[in-house]
Amino acid sequence: MVQRERILVPLRAEDKDLNALYHALSLADRIRARVFVLYFKPSAFQGGSRWWEETVEDVIKGACEEGLSVSYHIAQGSFEQELSTLVREEEIDLIVFAAEEDDSAMEQIMRRIGSRLKSQVIKVRTKNHFSYL
Repeated sequence: MVQRERILVPLRAEDKDLNALYHALSLADRIRARVFVLYFKPSAFQGGSRWWEETVEDVIKGACEEGLSVSYHIAQGSFEQELSTLVREEEIDLIVFAAEEDDSAMEQIMRRIGSRLKSQVIKVRTKNHFSYL
């Protein structure tokens, strides 16, 4: 049996950017990959974050209705630890994240842990602009 490619999209409510998720879902549709969404829920109550969660859930639901395989995970622990654990446990091939700024918090974390992981990493900036780390 051939193992399908596995794509991970880490999301944080404070980023409020779904470009990486859309990019990963589009890629998964083309290559029939499985997508894992890892949402980092704010530990303290932050007004307004519920709309973000609902939006992410709606996008995932729509992708599943289109026949894509999407797994949704919610984490509240350490960003780096949760991400690293999921990458190892699920044998993730590709990590897709969004960052508009060249030195965003998400990019700094991905650079720091990316060297310890076997996964390829893609940074998505806008709908048609991405780069490999």
